Amino acid sequence: MYKRTLLLIAIPAVVLLVGLSFSIAAAIGGEVKGAAVALTKKDNGGKFKVNSGSIIHIGLPENGSTGYAWYFDNLSMEYFEAVKDKAVTLPPDEKTVGAPMFATWILMAKKKGKSELKLRYYRIWEGPQATVDTFSVQIEIE
Repeated sequence: MYKRTLLLIAIPAVVLLVGLSFSIAAAIGGEVKGAAVALTKKDNGGKFKVNSGSIIHIGLPENGSTGYAWYFDNLSMEYFEAVKDKAVTLPPDEKTVGAPMFATWILMAKKKGKSELKLRYYRIWEGPQATVDTFSVQIEIE
């Protein structure tokens, strides 16, 4: 319960801090009219439309102190420019081994087309074949 409450507080805080200069507007599977879209774990499997030049903000919980982290699986540099990434340590949770963290990425949609944003959650020394979770969304850039 504590962890869920903590994430419910931390996720909006991180999104707000990173995206203060952006107007964040998105609905699951919806069209983005503003300059940015914020994606979280609940958006996994969704389809989104954004305009060229739009900012895509991804925020996912991770536990870096146990070695697990999110890694992009073939990020298309043709369609996206990686602007920034950051991991924030959350307050400790007595039910979680290690230190809970929240990883964020800011991407810019570069040109018209369709592409998948896919991330895998694994320990770097075990490699992608040891993936324990995935995050994937389809992005259509107009």
